[in-house]
Amino acid sequence: MKDIVDVAIGEIGYREQGNNRTKYGEYTGANGAAWCHSFVSWCAHEAGVSISVVPKTASTTYGMQWFKKRGQFKYKGKYTPKRCDIVYFKTGRSHVGIVESVSGGQLHTIEGNTSDKVARRSYSLNNATITGYGTPKYTSTQNGSSGSGKKDSKKELQYLQKILSRHEAKAETIKADEAETGKIPAGNVMITVNNGKKKFTVPAEEGAKVVWERDSTPGKFTFTAKVEKGFSIGMGNEVLVTVDSKKFFYGFVFTKEGKKDGMASYIVYDQLRYLKNKETIVYKKKTAGELIKILAKRFNLQYGTLADTGWRRSAIEDNTTLFDIIQNALDDTLITKGKTYVLYDKVGKLQLTDVAKMKVNTCLVDAETGQDYSYKTTIDSDVYNQIKLVYENKKKGTFDLYVTKDSKNIGKWGTLQYLDKIDNPDIGKLKSKALLKLYDKKKRTLTISGVIGNINVRGGSLVPVMLDLGDITVANYMLVDKVTHTFKNCEYTMDLVVSGGDFSE
Repeated sequence: MKDIVDVAIGEIGYREQGNNRTKYGEYTGANGAAWCHSFVSWCAHEAGVSISVVPKTASTTYGMQWFKKRGQFKYKGKYTPKRCDIVYFKTGRSHVGIVESVSGGQLHTIEGNTSDKVARRSYSLNNATITGYGTPKYTSTQNGSSGSGKKDSKKELQYLQKILSRHEAKAETIKADEAETGKIPAGNVMITVNNGKKKFTVPAEEGAKVVWERDSTPGKFTFTAKVEKGFSIGMGNEVLVTVDSKKFFYGFVFTKEGKKDGMASYIVYDQLRYLKNKETIVYKKKTAGELIKILAKRFNLQYGTLADTGWRRSAIEDNTTLFDIIQNALDDTLITKGKTYVLYDKVGKLQLTDVAKMKVNTCLVDAETGQDYSYKTTIDSDVYNQIKLVYENKKKGTFDLYVTKDSKNIGKWGTLQYLDKIDNPDIGKLKSKALLKLYDKKKRTLTISGVIGNINVRGGSLVPVMLDLGDITVANYMLVDKVTHTFKNCEYTMDLVVSGGDFSE
């Protein structure tokens, strides 16, 4: 696996786009500011290092203090730096870099924002501008360590075994007596607006839409209405949408666009829109649900049922969107517990739910209930049929190779190789096997349009799909990555983007 130095080496020569504009500053939310620490934080992120190990920040002062508070800062002269340490300088202004190596009394670094680019630099270990070093507590796979790493190796082996067991398990096939979509919905939409003390119903034109996605995107309701004297819709007004007399969507007006013909179009977002706000937070041993409660109270958001994920996390999040703060906790939960959770707004209340509990059995998607589909297959991205892992055996002075391949697919597609370094031979064979399981398959995207509407379907739902796609027949529950509910000409339909299920050969 790549460590922070490997990532930094790959960035050498990168230049800012003028006025400190870089992808590193975009990552930390400080684009336009000095970006030396943004570069360090970005490299750590790309190397798979948690922000609880290397902070996500654009501030060198904050970064240095962060390590000091954890007892992970060593002053110059009292410590010999190592590869992957973080070196802090004090020149005319604060500066920071990544330690690549130390040899012959010389410190070799890779730094961002040095002459407006990423470059290598060298200093005497006694250089007057060096203040000291942050010494992150990396795992053996994050710092290129060649030590035994038995504890970390054991954890990685367990994780890889979980990956294999999940991918070897068969997808849940739809039962023959699966309940089909019942009564076709009328799709009668009612829009109620609350403008201060005034509450009124808006007669919407045809074509109103609700869009929900699974990952870090607010729910969105768009509609067009005639501007009438009897009502006035302003920014921030509350909007409640009911479909066939059932509450369906609740949000707030963010955009209004008037037109010459007297019509106006509106964009309404649910509470997840406020998760685009940035915040700095330090928390200890909190589940994702507990973290959401803390953030909801800070920003006056309403919440309902938040699942207990069973995994507690501690972290420092600096100048980070609420979406990313929560997603970081959910990502750690997925790695540790093997469960995927979805955060969404259910008619005005934030909900956190295990995907496994979001089945919608009354929405069978097949050739009759869906009007059309788009099915794309590719091997052009993230597809590998040969895995080669390399271990540097320093005792023997050799490089040990762990290769797993699919000769059948190599014959059909040519060799598509994944190459990486490992720091422990114990995981070589199993890891190469696990990676082949993950990557040795075509990538497929399935978009289904004109499906009979169902108000229970949202991003993160599991819906039963039965379709013959030509080279594959799907008959499984599939995960809804995106759904667009459309109300037009007295018809209520959905467009779905789905993934998962038995969607591979």
